[in-house]
Amino acid sequence: MSIASELKISFKEGGYLTRLIYINAAVFLAVKISLIVCTLFNVPTSWIRFIEMPASLSVLIYRPWTIISYMFLHTEFLHIIFNLLALYWFGKIFLMFFNQKQIVGVYILGGLGGAVIYLMGYNLLPYFAESVPNAYILGASASVMAILFATVVYSPNYEIRLALIGNVKLKYLGLAFLIIDILGITATNAGGSMAHLGGAAIGWLYALLLKKHNIDISFQITQIINFFSTFSFTKPKMKVSTNSNYKTDEQWNMERKSKNSRIDEILDKIKKSGYEQLTEDEKKELFDLSNKK
Repeated sequence: MSIASELKISFKEGGYLTRLIYINAAVFLAVKISLIVCTLFNVPTSWIRFIEMPASLSVLIYRPWTIISYMFLHTEFLHIIFNLLALYWFGKIFLMFFNQKQIVGVYILGGLGGAVIYLMGYNLLPYFAESVPNAYILGASASVMAILFATVVYSPNYEIRLALIGNVKLKYLGLAFLIIDILGITATNAGGSMAHLGGAAIGWLYALLLKKHNIDISFQITQIINFFSTFSFTKPKMKVSTNSNYKTDEQWNMERKSKNSRIDEILDKIKKSGYEQLTEDEKKELFDLSNKK
């Protein structure tokens, strides 16, 4: 099997977190290779401005798609590596408390929130007035911050292990990121810092509304995902098996129903008593079941 075929199968069978990572990586490769080719042949690379998001409202009005395209765009290797590693790590933790489709909703909403705060900062604060015509933003950082802070608010005392530091609660990790971005508002990556804060605000709002009022503000995005998920461009291949482990549709559905019921039981316990009250076996079981959604 070719590498392309393996990647295609991995993308198709992987969860939405995997697909978000693949999409970001694919866009990076396509854009980076295009920039290299243009540079080698002395072709202007100003076309990149049509997928980065401008701070100027007079420019943005003619390029509205950049509000979405910017959150999937990277042009530097270290930038995308850091963002994809963060997306993977925080995404895995996010999926312990939320489902696969919700991570897409929070990713998109976080990017939109980052765009709004970025635009407000550059167009309302006098400090940035002279920078507006030449200011552009790109990257998935605001979306990643939304995913992180949704998890921070939903389970602030969840602990992760960091090299050289040890166990750290999510709330302290989130606070550290928040302080860094606040201090960076007037630095060289001021636009990025403001977008990060916008993404963090969306993550905070998302988890708060869901936890306190059972309101999912990513519902509309989930509905769009469900709509497109109903379309299939290839017929599923029929498999004939004589294996004793073969399961009928009824058996498979019953097993899936049982698994979902178990996830609901654990999540109900988290809502009532907090994540910290779960046993180690329950934490592992929740993690394993969430990854199989």
